[in-house]
Amino acid sequence: MPGISLLDAQQIYTNNGLRTQYGLILPAGSRVAAYVRSTGIQNGDDTFLASNLVQTLAAGLARVRPGFGDFVICLPGHKEDVTDATTFSTALPPGAKILGVGRGSNMPTFTWTTPGAQLNLSQNDVLVTGFRLKFAGTTLAPVTVAQAVNISADDVGFTANEVELGNTLANATIGVGITGTAARYEVSGNAFRGWGAAPASGSIVVNSTGFDGVISQNRIFAGAAVATGNIAVVAGAQRLAIDDNEILNITPGSVAGISYQNILITGVCSNNRIAIAAPGAVVPGVTGITVGGLNNLTAFFQNFAVNDPNKSGFLVPAVDT
Repeated sequence: MPGISLLDAQQIYTNNGLRTQYGLILPAGSRVAAYVRSTGIQNGDDTFLASNLVQTLAAGLARVRPGFGDFVICLPGHKEDVTDATTFSTALPPGAKILGVGRGSNMPTFTWTTPGAQLNLSQNDVLVTGFRLKFAGTTLAPVTVAQAVNISADDVGFTANEVELGNTLANATIGVGITGTAARYEVSGNAFRGWGAAPASGSIVVNSTGFDGVISQNRIFAGAAVATGNIAVVAGAQRLAIDDNEILNITPGSVAGISYQNILITGVCSNNRIAIAAPGAVVPGVTGITVGGLNNLTAFFQNFAVNDPNKSGFLVPAVDT
């Protein structure tokens, strides 16, 4: 019998519950504040579900007790638009755990519909996991979103989501932005997908000076800015861990999957695997992982980059002596 993944183990340890292909396993003492399904009550729904069912996430969040870690569970087939930057943040209480249940096209789906639309995670201890998120709208109604998700609070989890950064007609400029002094956030286990060359600053942009953030086990196959890449650290984050991500920057001429500005940044960057679209010689410190300068004090271990077809990765940055 196979074991559980590291991400699942972390979810259990942090009392966030465990999503499986058969359903949800919630921690002892958990309270489900609401179920969310846009189509309302269906034949066969049990009494408890029917009596606690709402049709929007904001309505579900209104039932959460602040600070108690209540769950809001979005059911398979739920669909909802993100139209502004305030609807969810106004309704969001601290400690809410927002879980999506479903697989593939049946996952609960949120679609961004305006350039300023945003899921603003501005309360501490919030978890968002298990959703399909269409940051660039649809091919019938494409939209170039400025920043789809903003994490500005502490101890926020954004995990195990299927993120569509773009479609064939539009791309989000920033997918997930981490701002202010946000600390101890976790952006892990997500799949980020884009189409074509993106006008993006990045899939994940760290613009926070907070401590102990984690960006781990994400698979990012998307276009991003040529020089700054899919994960960009643009502020003085401290003890930041960027590890075990798989990155393919599909923008023509791209040289970076991860980048650090030339400012005081500390932490570890390890075991990332990066493919870029600028063929030729690999330049340590530029290719794959761009290190802005000596003010960045991040430690690097076992990161590999490749930029030519049918080749294995090259250790980046250069090995210490």
